[in-house]
Amino acid sequence: MNDVRVIILCKAPVPGRVKTRLMPDYSPEEAARLHAAMARTVISRTSSLFTDVRVAADESGHPFFADLGLPVMAQGPGDLGERLISLGERAYAENGSPVLFLGTDCPHMPTERLMRAATLIQTHDVVLGPVEDGGYDLIACRRWLPGVFEHIRWSTPHTLEDTLARIRALGLSVMLLDSSFDVDGADDVARAMACGWHDEPA
Repeated sequence: MNDVRVIILCKAPVPGRVKTRLMPDYSPEEAARLHAAMARTVISRTSSLFTDVRVAADESGHPFFADLGLPVMAQGPGDLGERLISLGERAYAENGSPVLFLGTDCPHMPTERLMRAATLIQTHDVVLGPVEDGGYDLIACRRWLPGVFEHIRWSTPHTLEDTLARIRALGLSVMLLDSSFDVDGADDVARAMACGWHDEPA
C-alpha cells in the first residue's frame, strides 16, 4: 500500500533491557532472542504489505538494525508520547501521508488487522487497535495530530482510555479495531504461537 507510512518502534535486543516481564520464565538472553524474533516477524510482515516502512530504533547504531533492509531512524528522547510526536512531525513534514505507528509486541497480528487500519485511516482522523491490558497495538493518524499524544498515562491500564479522551477533546473522528493482546508474559508467548506465530531463531 503506497498511501500510508508505517513507523515501527523497536528496541535493540539487549539482554536484561527487553521483555523483562518474561523473566524468570526466560533468561535475559532468551527474552532478548525472543524479542528479536518478534521484531523480525513484525518488520517482515509489515514491509511485505506496505511500500513506505521505517524502523524507529532506541539505539539506531545497534548491529540488529543493520540488516533489516529498511530505513532506520532514532526514536529520540522523551517518553513515548514525546517520541511519537517527534516521529510524526518528521513523517508529515516529508510527505503528508497518513502515518501508522506499530510496536513489536504483536508478532501474531494478522495481516487483515493492518490492512483494515490502513483502509479506515483514509476516512477517519485516528484508528486504534485496542489490546487487553488497556493499551493498543497500533495507532494511525490521517493528518498531523500531536495533541492526540499529549497527557497520556503510557504503559498503564489507562493508555487507551486517556487517548480516547484526548481524541474526543480535540473533536476528532476515531475507529477502534477488535480487541487483541500484547506478548508480555510467558502465557502470551503460548497464545501468540496458538495464533500461528512461530518463534524462529533471530
